[in-house]
Amino acid sequence: MVCDNGEPRNGPAAEAHGYLTRDGISPEELRRLGYEEVLEYGGEFRDTNVTDVSRDNNSFTSTLDSGETVTSRKVVLATGVRDNLPETDGFEEFWGSGVHHCPYCHGYEVRGEPLGVMVTNQHMVDYAKLIYNLSEDLVVFTDGQDVFDEESRSVFVERGIKIEDEPITALNGSHGDLESISLADGRDVARHALFYPPPMEQHSELPEQLGLEVNQAGLVDATRSQRGMGFTSVEGLFIAGDACSGGPPSIPSAVSDGYAIGTTVNMELSKEDFNGGWQ
Repeated sequence: MVCDNGEPRNGPAAEAHGYLTRDGISPEELRRLGYEEVLEYGGEFRDTNVTDVSRDNNSFTSTLDSGETVTSRKVVLATGVRDNLPETDGFEEFWGSGVHHCPYCHGYEVRGEPLGVMVTNQHMVDYAKLIYNLSEDLVVFTDGQDVFDEESRSVFVERGIKIEDEPITALNGSHGDLESISLADGRDVARHALFYPPPMEQHSELPEQLGLEVNQAGLVDATRSQRGMGFTSVEGLFIAGDACSGGPPSIPSAVSDGYAIGTTVNMELSKEDFNGGWQ
């Protein structure tokens, strides 16, 4: 059984990229196709939240929004992460259309255009260099933060990259198309897209509720052993996709995780059945 509340992380985006044979597909259509294929193999879907999961001996009890409970031998958390966006006017409006977090997911489509990149700490400086690979017409916005020392600033300036140190007050445009970025000193800087990797947090409270530790990056550390992938510190509980540390947060990485962890869960269940119970 798959429980899905219909709130995917990439929901604001009109298109998904980087997934071979499905490039440019809408997140909604990709989800629909996935549903259809799983149903063909006897899977079941519920459009619902799971509000609680408890473990008792060798089974789990999951409570749904409706109050219904479902018992299972294994649970896979594929609950994903949530992006913590700045409260800047217009940021949420353009998120997924004119503002992007991943140059590998949405960079090719805006290559060569006037781009901006928001860099609010020193750890993000290398991220700005990635965006320069897409367009030499690049402006770096520090949003009023002290990011660059003299040496690192000169590296950008020598390449013709302008650095704006004024705080951002608003993002402007229409119909999802970013047109300019307003600064605290009253200026508007024309840009067609802005890149920013926001901090992340778990999309669901279930991982911590079940006793899993969340690291500083907002992710759960999954383990890999001779038994397979996706194991957690709770026996019988697995975690996959963006919610756990591993590959880059993306559809292909999540699909890869799902396949690997799905086979692990199947092997665990098969061995238990063969041995006559939980081993």
